[in-house]
Amino acid sequence: MPSEIDSAVFPHLAADLERVLEVLEPIRFPGRPELTALTGGGPETSRRLVRPTLTLLSYYLLADPAAPADDRAVRAAAAVELLHLGSLYHDDVIDHAYERRGRPSTNAVWGSHMAVLVGDSVTMEGAYLLAELGKREALAGTNAGKRMCAGMVIEAADLYNAERSEQSYLDSIEGKTAAILSLACRIGAMQAGRDERHEQALAEFGRNFGLAYQLYDDILDLTATAEEMGKTVNADLPQGIYTLPVIRAAARDRGLAGLIQGRMTSEQAIRARELVVASDAVAEAQAVADGFIDEAVAQLADLSADPRARHAMTAYARSILDRRPARTADSRSSTQPPRPRGDGLAPPVMAWVRNWLVDTGLAASEAELRHRRWVGAFALMAAVAPAVVSTDVAHEQTAVALGMLCLLWDDLFEDPQLTDPQAIAALRRGLVATLRQDPDNPWRHGALQTAWASLWPRLRAGRTSRWQAAFLDDLERWYEAAEREANHRLDGYIPSTADYLALRRSTSGFDTAIAILEVHHDHEVPPRLRRHPVIRRLEELAFFVAFVENDLVGIEQDEADGVPYNLIRAIRHETGCTRDEAVEQVRRQLAEHRAQLDAVLRYLPALLRMLPGMADLRRKYVAIYESMTSMALSVPQSDRHTQVPDTEAPEPDLERLRRDVYHLAVDPAHTVP
Repeated sequence: MPSEIDSAVFPHLAADLERVLEVLEPIRFPGRPELTALTGGGPETSRRLVRPTLTLLSYYLLADPAAPADDRAVRAAAAVELLHLGSLYHDDVIDHAYERRGRPSTNAVWGSHMAVLVGDSVTMEGAYLLAELGKREALAGTNAGKRMCAGMVIEAADLYNAERSEQSYLDSIEGKTAAILSLACRIGAMQAGRDERHEQALAEFGRNFGLAYQLYDDILDLTATAEEMGKTVNADLPQGIYTLPVIRAAARDRGLAGLIQGRMTSEQAIRARELVVASDAVAEAQAVADGFIDEAVAQLADLSADPRARHAMTAYARSILDRRPARTADSRSSTQPPRPRGDGLAPPVMAWVRNWLVDTGLAASEAELRHRRWVGAFALMAAVAPAVVSTDVAHEQTAVALGMLCLLWDDLFEDPQLTDPQAIAALRRGLVATLRQDPDNPWRHGALQTAWASLWPRLRAGRTSRWQAAFLDDLERWYEAAEREANHRLDGYIPSTADYLALRRSTSGFDTAIAILEVHHDHEVPPRLRRHPVIRRLEELAFFVAFVENDLVGIEQDEADGVPYNLIRAIRHETGCTRDEAVEQVRRQLAEHRAQLDAVLRYLPALLRMLPGMADLRRKYVAIYESMTSMALSVPQSDRHTQVPDTEAPEPDLERLRRDVYHLAVDPAHTVP
C-alpha cells in the first residue's frame, strides 16, 4: 500500500492493489514460452502504482471507502496500468533509454523492434480489458490513447525549437502525461455508478494532477541529482525537449536562447542547465504546477463524498509530486563485463600451449613466441579464462590452443604479402583438406596439419556429433569468407555500410569463438538457446563492440594495408566525409552498443531463470557468455599487429606455413571424420 495513503480511510487499498497485480500477469504468446520474459522482465509496474491507486481512490470516493473494490474496479485499474506500461516500451525506444529504474530496458535487451511490438501487445491487453468492461470504458480509453499520441507528436515536432511556446508545451504534457491520469480517475468513477458530473469532476482532477505531475518531473530533471532520482537527470535538454522552465528562461536570456538553437554537446547542456536554474524560471514553473494541483483539489470540493476520503485523496496527490526517491537496492550501477584475470593463463596451460606451438611447428622456435603477434594472442586468450582456474586443465589447454590456431588461420589470410588470388584459393582448399583429414594419416606433412591432427581428437572428446559437424561446417564457412575478404583486399573493394556487418561477421570467426568457450567450459550451448532473440542480440552486440572497436584502433594500419572490412572506411567511402567525422560517428555507435551490451549481460541471469529447462544450468551459460564478452572486449587491446619493429623476437614466417598447406587441386570431397 502506498505509504502516503491513510489506511484508516481506505482500509482495503493494499489488498485491492494486490488484486490488480494478479491481473497484470506477463503476456503469453501461444506456443512460445520463452517469449513470456518479454513482459515478465520489461518495464516494471510503477513501484507506487500511481495510476491504479487513482482509479481505486476515485472508485472508493464515490462508492464506499470502507469496502473492498468490486472486480470491475480492480480490472479497470489494471487496464489503465497496462495502457501506461505499453507507452513506456515506446518511450524507451523513442528516448534511446537503456535503463528504467536501474534495470535494463526492454529495447536495450530485446532490441527496438521487439520493444515496439511488445508495447503494442501490452497496450492491446489494456484495451481489451476496457472493452470487456463496456463501450463507455472502451471509448474513454481510446480517447485517452489518441490524446497521448497527440501529445507525443507535438513534443517531437518541437524538438530543438528554441522558440517553443508555453501553450505548445502545455498541450504536449496534457496529452502525453495528463490524459492517462485523467483516464485513471474517470474509469474508477465509472465503476461506482454515479452520474456524469461526478465522473467529469474526477477526470478533471486527474487532468490537473497530471499537468502538475509532469511539471514537477520536468523541474526535477533540472534541479535534482541522479542519486536522488535513481535515474539520469538533465536528460531533456540534450534531447531538445524544452520544458516550461527552459522556455521561460530562454525568453529572457539571449545567451541561453542561442545555446539551445540546435544539438548541444554535453558541456553545453550542463551550461544551459546552469543558466535555467540560476534564473527565476524554475520558481515560476513551480508556481504554475502548484496552481494546477490547487485546481485539481477544487474539483473534489463539490462532490457528494465522505470529507475524510476527499482529504485523503488530496493529501495523496500532493505527496506524489515530490519525487526524490533514494536509489533502491536492486537499482545497480552499470556493471562491466569480466576482465581477464591479472596473472594471465594458468601456468600449466601456458606451458602446455607454448610447447604445443613449438612442437607442431606453428612457431618456429621458443624465441618467436616472444614476438608481439604471439604475445598479443596469449593476452587475448587469457580473456577466455574465467576468474577461477578451470577444474579441468585439459579443457582449458585445448580451448586456448584452438584459439591460438584460429588467430593464426586469420593471419594467414590477412597477411599483406598474400597477393596472388590463386594462392588464396589454394590456401582455403588446403585448410579444408586439413580439417577433413584422418588425424592418424594427415593428407600432407606440415605444421598446420600436425597441429590439427593433434588437436582435433582433444576437441571432439565428449562433444556430441551435432557439435562436431556444426563446428567443422562453421570453420569451412569462415575459410570461404576469409578467401572472399582477401580477394576484396586485392580488388580494392570497400563494402557499403549496409553490407559491412554481414561481411565482417562472416570473417570474424565468431561462431568458432563460441565453440572455444564451449570447450573451455565443457558444456555445449543448446541450439534453442542460441536461437533465442535475446541471446542472438547479445552475440550481435558483442560482435559489434569487439570488431568495430578493433576498426577504430586499427584504422591507420587498415588503410595502409587496404583492409576492406573496416566500418570507418565504409562510412568514408559511402559518404565522402573525413576520417575524423567517420571516427566520431563510429564512436557514437560504439557507446550506444556498449550500453546495450551491458544491459543485456545484466539481464541474462534473470532471462535464464525464466526460460523453460534452463534454470539448473544458468550459471554455466552465463559464464560462457560473460567469457565471450570479455574476450570480445579484449580484441582491440591485443596489440598483435602494431607496425613498430619488434627487435626482441623473430617475425613469424606466415609464408612458410602457407607453403605447407597450399592445395592446388580442386576442392576436396568432404568426409566427416
